[in-house]
Amino acid sequence: MKSKNEILAALARSNDDRLLLAGLLDKEQTCMSRGYLTHTKFLDLNERAKCTDAVRLAGATGHALFWGGYEEAERGIYLFYPDYLDGKSAQEAAPLALLRAHKSKEDKLTHRDYLGALMGLQIDRSVVGDILVHEEGADIIVLEDMADFILLHFAKAGRKQISLTREPLAALKSAAVTQKDGSGSVASPRLDSVVALVFSLPRKEAQEKIEKGLVFVNNMPCPKPERQVNEGDRLTVRGIGRAKVVSFGGVSRKGRVFVQFVKSV
Repeated sequence: MKSKNEILAALARSNDDRLLLAGLLDKEQTCMSRGYLTHTKFLDLNERAKCTDAVRLAGATGHALFWGGYEEAERGIYLFYPDYLDGKSAQEAAPLALLRAHKSKEDKLTHRDYLGALMGLQIDRSVVGDILVHEEGADIIVLEDMADFILLHFAKAGRKQISLTREPLAALKSAAVTQKDGSGSVASPRLDSVVALVFSLPRKEAQEKIEKGLVFVNNMPCPKPERQVNEGDRLTVRGIGRAKVVSFGGVSRKGRVFVQFVKSV
């Protein structure tokens, strides 16, 4: 277990990192000293990875969890819970609200439309979690203390009229995502090779995205193009999409490894 200063020295690469991690560690200390549930604001994948490292170094993994309202959430909050709660009860007590945006059938609205309209309300991105777009509109997860404000002011998205209702988190609808099976071959199961194949990118571009921290393996950033990909790994390329590596098969006559994957489109 390391001290707050030791963790900041080890993990903070910028002032923004320092503010993020110091706030996280303060939440953990408040939970432990005062005995009640504490939480961060919503974190993206990069912030989540940094906070996960900090939680580990602080020895807090036994009373901390990342939660975005459902198991596959990309954006979520870190919860710190006292001894009288367990992980499930902490999830149930998390201060998250589900708002459902209803649109007309003929209107075509995207994730960008909903997010852009929300940011137009002059609220911070960190109070909004995942936005799951479906045929009827979108399910939007937000921090509880912002729900009433958004319900009152969020009336349009992409210049189209919408209406909002509050729903229980258990009623969350899945995003309208099509799963597409794919296959191909790579010289080796290196991350850059697999990303290039799965997302139809030139190898050099795949390497650049990996080195820039835009590629995530199992929701954790991986800046090393040479990392070996395993069966079952989930890949995310920011701005492009997600996929899951199903299996590595046999080897071709030229020594290339066959890959099967499922991509979200």
